[in-house]
Amino acid sequence: MLSINDLYGRKVYVPKKAKKKKGVEPDEIKLGKLGKVHMAVFSPDGREVVGFLVTRPDIVGMVKRADAFLAWDSFRILDGLDDAARKRLGVDWDSCVMWEGMDAKTASGKKLGYVSNADFDAKTGRVGSFFVGDGGVARALVGTFQIPASMVKGYSNGCMIVKDAAANIELGGGAAAK
Repeated sequence: MLSINDLYGRKVYVPKKAKKKKGVEPDEIKLGKLGKVHMAVFSPDGREVVGFLVTRPDIVGMVKRADAFLAWDSFRILDGLDDAARKRLGVDWDSCVMWEGMDAKTASGKKLGYVSNADFDAKTGRVGSFFVGDGGVARALVGTFQIPASMVKGYSNGCMIVKDAAANIELGGGAAAK
């Protein structure tokens, strides 16, 4: 499984239109930098990675530009890809969720921490599990809950809602476990 944290900060390049010389085909594809991956986008039920948001550099270092959307199955960006990718994937953009950094709690209301990572299958986009913990230092010391995507019930009031059984998952990783 691939981890979304492995993709954060990675540069995304786009093919540039090569200048054609009369009667000569370009012999190599030129690439231009689009930006860097900074956020994962999940389907509304939290079971699939839909794609990633790519931060684009400011124009002349001063004018902010909108993020670009990179579909999970297309690690290549083309002009107009955002809408085409969403349509191809059958995604209702307004219903999608950025789970990372969101609080997670059980259906009965027990707070578990916040979503810090997820792993997913790079061939299908299917999420294997979400990692929920209390923050960097706590995560390093005590670890995280590895909650299977099948336990995600949905979104409510700014929180990921998971099945009550997720509260029984033991913490994994961290110095305490070692």
